[in-house]
Amino acid sequence: MAGEGSAALGAPEIAGAMVNPRGFTKKMSVGAIGGVVGAVAASAVASRSSKASDVPAFGRVGYIAASETEVALIKTKSGAIKIKVTDEALARAPREELEAIELRDGKLISHLRLQFTNGTVWEFDVPKIGKKNARHLVAALGGSVT
Repeated sequence: MAGEGSAALGAPEIAGAMVNPRGFTKKMSVGAIGGVVGAVAASAVASRSSKASDVPAFGRVGYIAASETEVALIKTKSGAIKIKVTDEALARAPREELEAIELRDGKLISHLRLQFTNGTVWEFDVPKIGKKNARHLVAALGGSVT
């Protein structure tokens, strides 16, 4: 995955990870019981989540990428086989404004939190399949895994 966000960053990517909106995965599991209608409702609720109010809406999957100088949330799109990272940054911030980054490790879902010096907070769910990349991202940004 390394390098997928380079076009959106405008610089070489040093680390990146696929993320879901905070609470999205939990809502999707409840939505699965209700079928497609539940999934659509879960997606709408997840994008309006007050806990992730500082994060722009990005659908089901986004990509967090870091370069030497900044961190960005990048839009993704569904491809025929896998999710593809676009060259559109939805939000970006200088790394020097990153106050804290934490990955709370879970068995199926981990939680990624980026806090900035201006009080902005980005929170995401990281599925088990993306945990390795999220750990690499946190390490590259000097954060902690708990």
